Amino acid sequence: MSENDRQTLAEAFNREIDPLANHATTFDGVDVDVFGLFMDDVLKPQDPSQGTLDSYDRTIREWREFMSDQGRHPACPHEDHVKRFIRRELDEKGNSRRTTKKKLWELNKIYKYWQNGAEFPHPMDYNPFMIAKKKMSLSTKRVKEPPRIPVEDLQDIVADVKHIRDRAFIVTQLKLGLRASEMANIKISELNITNSEVEKHYPDMGSSPHVARFDNAVYIPHDRQGNKSQRPRVLPVDEELRRLWMNYLLIRPDNNESWLFLSRTNHTQVDDEAINLTWKRHFHPEYKETQQHRAVTSHYGRHRFTTFWRVEQDVNRELIKYMRGDTSAGGTTDPAGGIDHYIHSYYEDIEPLYRKRIYKLGV
Repeated sequence: MSENDRQTLAEAFNREIDPLANHATTFDGVDVDVFGLFMDDVLKPQDPSQGTLDSYDRTIREWREFMSDQGRHPACPHEDHVKRFIRRELDEKGNSRRTTKKKLWELNKIYKYWQNGAEFPHPMDYNPFMIAKKKMSLSTKRVKEPPRIPVEDLQDIVADVKHIRDRAFIVTQLKLGLRASEMANIKISELNITNSEVEKHYPDMGSSPHVARFDNAVYIPHDRQGNKSQRPRVLPVDEELRRLWMNYLLIRPDNNESWLFLSRTNHTQVDDEAINLTWKRHFHPEYKETQQHRAVTSHYGRHRFTTFWRVEQDVNRELIKYMRGDTSAGGTTDPAGGIDHYIHSYYEDIEPLYRKRIYKLGV
């Protein structure tokens, strides 16, 4: 659900989407250690071990520091703050899921104390720690990693794909990191590739205002049914992908459908299943699920794309978030957020970097 949808529902039912925001400045003006109250009223009477006390002290200190960076009193979080705290623990600090879950458990216990105290404004029907925990997987069960397939091997696999539409599926997802649903949802009006023959055949191509001023680019919306990204983005179409799409468009069925990719059977919008079957057809059995790795499916392109830019190219995380369609670290529900609220990425920031570095697949 998009933030606009959440806000619409909140307004319809006279609810606050960020119910503690208005209390943050009040807490800032009150000289009371709300964490110390928990320690004195709840934890210390239980005669905890020194290790338990140290653990709570460390978690509280880290939470205070994090929320200070967010520009919000630590007793007034929104679920987005908790989600960002979780991501920082896992991605930036390299903590395990088990360690992160323990910190959330401690913070949630403190939050419940505030909820039950008549002197606190925390509503009983809103717990950002529980909401964030349910929305973000912190299972300690081992999740299999996708296999590492070198670019050279990907080139060999792509070369063996003879059907031009199937090759376009695989190359597009590897080149742009799109989900299958996002690729199926591309409209011809939202891509702008420079080729006189194609432009003549598809007069609506590039007519979307999102790409009209960008040569060789494609627009990926965030609010189309099936698209899961949290913000829209424009992505470059490099020379390899431009040639591949150009060749596909010249043999694509001419039936006035607005979608770029059509099914083989009824020539309507292709679905996720057809895209996924294409990947399985060309990557299995060699890359089926094993005891060590998950199976390669259509989502592999998104994993490979992200790993390439973050691990192999060491590109700034905010630029990768833009290319993936992730929200920036600042989020949208905290207008008075910390420094991350003022960091923004645009197509112009990633376009030259992308064109210079994106891997070549030999198409």
